[in-house]
Amino acid sequence: MSIPPQHPQHPQPSPAGPHRSAPLPQFQPSHGQAYGYPAPGSVPAGPAYGVPAGLAHIGARFGARVLDVIFWYIGYFALAIPVMMWIDADGGAPAVALLIAWLAISFVLYFALPVWKFGSTLGKRICGIRVVRRETAAPVGFWRAAGREAFWLVAVFVPVLGFLNPLWCCWDRPYQQCLHDKVADTMAVVR
Repeated sequence: MSIPPQHPQHPQPSPAGPHRSAPLPQFQPSHGQAYGYPAPGSVPAGPAYGVPAGLAHIGARFGARVLDVIFWYIGYFALAIPVMMWIDADGGAPAVALLIAWLAISFVLYFALPVWKFGSTLGKRICGIRVVRRETAAPVGFWRAAGREAFWLVAVFVPVLGFLNPLWCCWDRPYQQCLHDKVADTMAVVR
């Protein structure tokens, strides 16, 4: 009678008694795969809740600003034209002061307030953008949102600055910030 050959590379299974439990499966990285990284062909999980999905595309930012300016102009002139007609007879410094005050108030109401409360204006929401703090990706506070938009408003009246402000994100790395983002330490991300 012959004895079956012993193969050391294939150990014989041991009998599992009532006192033994099955071993838990252990993760072993395959060849060429670093420990802690997903297996090849697996789908990576999305970002955690509250973490931005990525920086907003420059075209989306431009489109959002164009939409915002259109919406803001409609709101501004809806009240400014009747006020101008009402004060046209008197004119003078009070009329100019009233229009400048309405400019500032409407700017805060349309731009700063929604960025503070919701992270985006109507135009940004349509284009899928929100504004967050650069360091923490946390929502923007009121004064930070107001400062960001105030810089944008002032930059419009300074010829070179008004031109450079929106273009700055084209070459700024790594956060693609416009100058008004840099002033407020914010960044535009995908909603």
